[in-house]
Amino acid sequence: MKLKSVLIAIATLTPMTFGALAEDYQVGNVMIGAPWARVTLQSRPAAAYMKLHNMSDAADMIVAVSSPLAERVEMHTHTMTDGVMRMRQVEAIELAPKGHTELKPGGLHLMIFGLKRQVKKGEMIPIKLTLKNAGEVEIKAMVGGKPGAMDHSGHKQTQ
Repeated sequence: MKLKSVLIAIATLTPMTFGALAEDYQVGNVMIGAPWARVTLQSRPAAAYMKLHNMSDAADMIVAVSSPLAERVEMHTHTMTDGVMRMRQVEAIELAPKGHTELKPGGLHLMIFGLKRQVKKGEMIPIKLTLKNAGEVEIKAMVGGKPGAMDHSGHKQTQ
């Protein structure tokens, strides 16, 4: 009986813990969760990552990204060329119908260039995502580490 109580407590508190570390967002039928960014020096580009879930029956795509804290934000991926991993810019990030897309180190990600000030661990970087069908949403990526799994219980919705 004691084990059952502990498991119930863990299951109840886990979403709250992740929610305290980073917020989840929704624009139209697209959920954006666990946004985070790597710590960087002001003169160096930063990278941002997140998880996306397109709950729609139709495909969507991220077509533009920006941040008031940066000169520009670009969408990038990594590709293997002649045995060397290289980063390259992409025009859009596809979100398959009913699909999950993760922006992560070594894969799709956002590059943040020309930070206007140094950001420190624990701060948030505001990033505006523009999706072709779902619209625009401003998210906040926590600097310094991966905050956790997507929690669908306390998301912010934007129309």
